[in-house]
Amino acid sequence: MTFSGVRARKAMTDDERERLIQEIVARPYRKVISGDDMEGYLAEAPELPGCVTAGATVDEALEMLRDAMEGWIECALAAGDPIPEPEATCA
Repeated sequence: MTFSGVRARKAMTDDERERLIQEIVARPYRKVISGDDMEGYLAEAPELPGCVTAGATVDEALEMLRDAMEGWIECALAAGDPIPEPEATCA
């Protein structure tokens, strides 16, 4: 499922758009962290193509990734592009 139907809605207020972005970011997207303390850490959300960032620590990389995901989703909504659902996970 994608969020392509969002573009069919009437224009959203800033608050509605922010709530939607936070709702989408809270979904269980996979987060991949690689690197080390010497070189820093790369963080990406593979289901959101091109959503990659970096940080000096794992915590910083994860914080930066959340910001990157919010920006990715905001741009997709503005362009009317579909937003992929998180991949199915095994419990």
